[in-house]
Amino acid sequence: MLHLTNGDMAVGVLRAAELPGTYLPWRDVLHEGPVPAGLNLEELSRLRAEFIVSCGWGKHEEVSRQFLTRDAALQASLGEDEVILWFESDLYDQLQLCQVLAWYNEQGAFPEKMSVIGVDKDADGNFKGISQHKPEGIKALFESRPPIREALIALGGRAWDAFRAPEPVALEALRAKGTPAMPVLAPAIERLLQELPSKANGLSRTEHAALAAVAEGARAPAEIFVAVHTREERPFMGDRPFWRVLAHLASGVKPMLELASGARPRFPPEVPPAASFGAQRFRLTPSGREVLAEKLDAVELNGIDRWLGGTHLHKGAKLWRWDGAAGKLIAG
Repeated sequence: MLHLTNGDMAVGVLRAAELPGTYLPWRDVLHEGPVPAGLNLEELSRLRAEFIVSCGWGKHEEVSRQFLTRDAALQASLGEDEVILWFESDLYDQLQLCQVLAWYNEQGAFPEKMSVIGVDKDADGNFKGISQHKPEGIKALFESRPPIREALIALGGRAWDAFRAPEPVALEALRAKGTPAMPVLAPAIERLLQELPSKANGLSRTEHAALAAVAEGARAPAEIFVAVHTREERPFMGDRPFWRVLAHLASGVKPMLELASGARPRFPPEVPPAASFGAQRFRLTPSGREVLAEKLDAVELNGIDRWLGGTHLHKGAKLWRWDGAAGKLIAG
């Protein structure tokens, strides 16, 4: 029996519940960096490892080893008596789940039994991740695990193809049509599309939330992160990707964030998160205030060069945007 889940913290909770079998964490932040079409698992893992190393999130040898070990365990899972997929309803997890489902779909072969355990909101409507469950709750989920359906595997494959496409049109079509086999996938896709530049000011939803948090009084990196985190219906972004967002907002020809001290902002991995980085205090620049007020456009100010799955947003390419008022994708 193999338990496949979103990361090391979730694995720790599954171990604490003393579930039978082995455990495989799926360590990849797929909503960040390139995830283009046309690559097999080995090729894509190599590209993803290079991206993670380029962000300073790990050493090349260790990150490459983790991907190789993970992919070998996935291949070996075809011989397992049962594979259980533990994933949450947020964007981070749903992209991972789609990748795993797409891989099995491509193989045309499956373990003897496959189950999927989806974790979403609690009875009070609050998002509750796997790592927030107590062992007895994990055991209850395990005992009531439903078998995976063919429709869910096929949908995961379609979503993964749409995510990796060079344009986000198929993703938007999938979201608009609905995903009844995976009810939480459509909201996750919409949240992903909200990371495109906004029609209103060129900011992604996360960037807008970060500037708004500073405007409302958050100053330290941790304060800004918590303020943005609490704005999410299903929080999905960890601190390390968020520091990249802050670094982007504090860079470019017309930075939108600066330090109150006037010194140059420094970000991980240049400085340790718990030391000098955490002591910095940010404020909006005049450009940041104008963009937040929708009087200027962030992309027009500083350009853009970033990936959303297989869509590469850069100078000379079609600029896809998200129209928040209309709730739809538009071509800029």
